[in-house]
Amino acid sequence: MHLVSTQAEFDAALDAFARAPVLALDTEFMRVDTYFPRFCLLQVGTPDGAWCIDPLGGLDLATLGTWLAGTAQPKLMHAARQDLEVLAPLGAGTPRPLVDTQIAAALLGLSDQISYAAVVETYCGVTIDKSQTRTDWAQRPLSADQLRYAALDVTYLLPVWEAMARELTSEGKTGWLEEECARLVGAPDDAAPSWQRVKGLTQLEGRSLAIAAALAEWREGVARTADRPRNWILRDEVLLQLARRAPQRLGELTDVQGLPPATVRRHGERLLALCNAPGLAPRALPPRLPRLTPEGNRLLAECQQIVRERAAAAKVAPTLLATRRDLEQLLWGE
Repeated sequence: MHLVSTQAEFDAALDAFARAPVLALDTEFMRVDTYFPRFCLLQVGTPDGAWCIDPLGGLDLATLGTWLAGTAQPKLMHAARQDLEVLAPLGAGTPRPLVDTQIAAALLGLSDQISYAAVVETYCGVTIDKSQTRTDWAQRPLSADQLRYAALDVTYLLPVWEAMARELTSEGKTGWLEEECARLVGAPDDAAPSWQRVKGLTQLEGRSLAIAAALAEWREGVARTADRPRNWILRDEVLLQLARRAPQRLGELTDVQGLPPATVRRHGERLLALCNAPGLAPRALPPRLPRLTPEGNRLLAECQQIVRERAAAAKVAPTLLATRRDLEQLLWGE
């Protein structure tokens, strides 16, 4: 295992990566007291070894994002979505071509949510030590045990992929994997707007719902700017109280249970302005699918059985064909 903590070591590592036929990638990050994930370690594996790159050491990583997106080697990752979010600030796009071994596992009939440790045990017969699962990756220096643990996340990914690639080829599913990974890389950000993620919104309607949306959008902006968790700015339950009460004076804010005095001092005037803004745009929550009738439930069960049978015949995880939500939408004509 090579620890990369200086610019010279980083430049040498890029040279080594350029000679590799395939790269295995993983990240370690922390997201305890920040809005954005704090990128703490990048692990890169090649047939010649593993590198742990320290992004907290003052390295100029600008070239890494361009390099990962622009070179031809397959980039192996397991359950890539969170790692892609961590790497996104490097710019220059997503690592391509991307191979997600969790998706590959689902195409080979394993669980669509199978963990890296379970894949390694299945294909390599090795049980990975999990003692560092809850480690603080932002601390420095990292211990030898932490670095060894991190390196394992890419060391076994290479032989796992070799075995999976053979199976996918023999079953004629290589194109399926390319399709699914391309969909993952190219998927638009379909996350619900920030205000729709507030817990308890279904209790509100009319102007109260519009106030809650305005408060949530303001909170999101403050959290992003300050790089702090959104609930550190304003907790959901407090936001709902403000939306219901629509206080008009600073003194009324002290009656809102759970609203810290420090928040009133810093943001009280802004909260009042949002609660009393004229002409707030009306908001509507996305329509919820109604409950299925007994006949609908019978049809749903039949559809689920068809999906299971087709998945079994194709030796893939059923959710790759259709989830319960997909089938419910189908039955409601969506």
